[in-house]
Amino acid sequence: MSKARQPYTRGRSMDLLYVFNRYFFENEYMHFGYWEDGLDVKYLNLKQAQERYVQEIFRLLPADIKTILDVGCGSGEMASQLIARGYSVDCVCPPTVLSHYAKQKLQDRAQVFECRFEELDTDRRYDLIYFSESFQFINMRRALEQCRRYGNRYVLVADVFRKDMPEKGPIGGGHKYSEFLELVREFRFEEIANVDVTEYIAPSFDLETRTMEEFLKPMLLVIRRMLAVMNPLLRRLLLFANRKKLNRFKTRYMDNPGRNRHSFAKYKTYRFILFRIT
Repeated sequence: MSKARQPYTRGRSMDLLYVFNRYFFENEYMHFGYWEDGLDVKYLNLKQAQERYVQEIFRLLPADIKTILDVGCGSGEMASQLIARGYSVDCVCPPTVLSHYAKQKLQDRAQVFECRFEELDTDRRYDLIYFSESFQFINMRRALEQCRRYGNRYVLVADVFRKDMPEKGPIGGGHKYSEFLELVREFRFEEIANVDVTEYIAPSFDLETRTMEEFLKPMLLVIRRMLAVMNPLLRRLLLFANRKKLNRFKTRYMDNPGRNRHSFAKYKTYRFILFRIT
């Protein structure tokens, strides 16, 4: 089984991405887009693709639920929409910029537990426990233990998983899908729906690549040239102090030709899975 890992390790980068999207595009979502045929894969269409993602998730909501726990709620946008639909919703999110905005947005309409899901301790129980791209950052066994502890009826997981492949793919992230299914059987959760949406999520990686090539690389080049002119010593100090992080980012995102929709579809599977807690 997969080893325990620190959840939400992308916290700071996700905070920055949220602030950028919120300011420039009035976009509150943090998940991948659901790209249907006919929708051009460009940044201006990202919000529309993300809204379609939400619609597809809401199609899977069981009719007999009233209370929901949103694990890794991001900015609280989906929780807000669920509340508008009449559900009683609480959220779990480690203390970050995102949790701050979630609390501002939800106010007294929802309890935002500022902790990891593994550390959640409450006397509340929920008809549905929901993960949107947060399950991959939590130890699977611990996550399902908490679902059994706090869930009354259902668990909904919308996330990416790794396929069983002899080689490691160029895109990281996700638990191994076969191990996840094995653990679900061990916990005796009953599968109600399992929708493979990989083909609709995969174009998000082409969008990411275009954004890197056409926006981020030129922007970083301009910043480095400005620093070199303004204060060469400061530039060298900043580069030295952050060299490991910059090298990891460069290797993972900027110098990774395999980070595209085709590699994602080959090595990953993105699923909307609804289980009944038996």
